[in-house]
Amino acid sequence: MAGEIVKTSVPITFMYKNRVGRSLETYINGLKGKKIVGAKCPRCKKVYVPPRTVCGKCHKLLDNIIELDQQGVLKSFTVAYVNIINGEIKDTQEPYVIGLIKLKGASSLLSAVIKASSPGAVKTGMKVRAVWKDTTRGDYNDLAYFEPV
Repeated sequence: MAGEIVKTSVPITFMYKNRVGRSLETYINGLKGKKIVGAKCPRCKKVYVPPRTVCGKCHKLLDNIIELDQQGVLKSFTVAYVNIINGEIKDTQEPYVIGLIKLKGASSLLSAVIKASSPGAVKTGMKVRAVWKDTTRGDYNDLAYFEPV
């Protein structure tokens, strides 16, 4: 029916305790130290962030972990109006921006929240920098967001 609003629930639970693997564990440990790390391929020199185990281009094992610059360029973004919390889609009080960032020295893109004065102030090509939580715990949320430089 036209104009009808449909809300749905997505039954998602995350009750598992699995190892994330060596590459992501290295990345998360870097975040705890307020560092962004990537894996550099010994053959083609591509740098993946977060790190991977194998190069997607030449299939070499990636064991060279490097620290990346905490500034980059916003390559693409979307404005979100909902969150998924415990499997339920919930409206947000304020829209927020999720962006794809190309850090200096990286070959791949990193996904992160972008905070600016308003979603309308966010532009593709703008320079951004990492902002950290005051206290880090060793999880993805240690990197709080990116902001315009």
